[in-house]
Amino acid sequence: MRYVIASLLSYLAFAAPAIAASGVWEPTPEACAAPAEFETPGKTFPQLALATRHDIPLEFLAVGSGTTVGQDGGGGRAFPFRMIEVLRAALPEHEIHLTIRGARGLTAEQMVTLMQQELKEKRFAMVLWQTGAVEAARGSPPEELRSTLAAGIAAVRAAGSDMVLIDPQYNRFLSNKVNLLPYLQVLKQASDLPDVALFRRYDLIKYWVDGGRHDLEQVKKSDQEAAVDALHTCLGLVLAHFVARGAGLPVPMPVASP
Repeated sequence: MRYVIASLLSYLAFAAPAIAASGVWEPTPEACAAPAEFETPGKTFPQLALATRHDIPLEFLAVGSGTTVGQDGGGGRAFPFRMIEVLRAALPEHEIHLTIRGARGLTAEQMVTLMQQELKEKRFAMVLWQTGAVEAARGSPPEELRSTLAAGIAAVRAAGSDMVLIDPQYNRFLSNKVNLLPYLQVLKQASDLPDVALFRRYDLIKYWVDGGRHDLEQVKKSDQEAAVDALHTCLGLVLAHFVARGAGLPVPMPVASP
């Protein structure tokens, strides 16, 4: 059982971009195209909107595991950083900062502790919380994830920040080994709260893979670095649209709908 868990956790880190990778993959509308449902939060982000109206620096906190922080923990090419790059280009008049906290294999409970520490130190307009994959890989009870999400959401609410949950990344290997559905449902139910949004990363990547795009499991080893970079760039672009629309901000670079 320990070997299976270790294999799953190692595979989850596969899609974490390498910071030292050379070159930058440039997105195209066709490569990153996604239905509007993935770019539209269905919620508003009042704290982010308020910060832009009053010309306050836009402070983002991203908390997560390997795919959020990057392989070395620096996050430089992980999707939250790519989101920030897009927002900076779209909003050059605003000062935008990103704090990334987390580590490969970190549980949701451990992330809550990190989140609480950061929220005590700084005022964030928005918190992005990617979680659920580690709990699924370890077979933790979904109810434990539910209670942990409640604690984290309460901390973000108390700090007066907007909240975006990000669900696990889709891949066939993980889906064939564990039942992700209960964990996805817990995250979806948490986002039913009026002030919590869910960025459906799992469904978005599955949509791309089903359409023959960003399928990391079908990429040659020599092309994996570029493929991972492409995936994170597109995730960051769609997430930037998601965030901008919820805050009533100018939507960055257009993404063609299929």
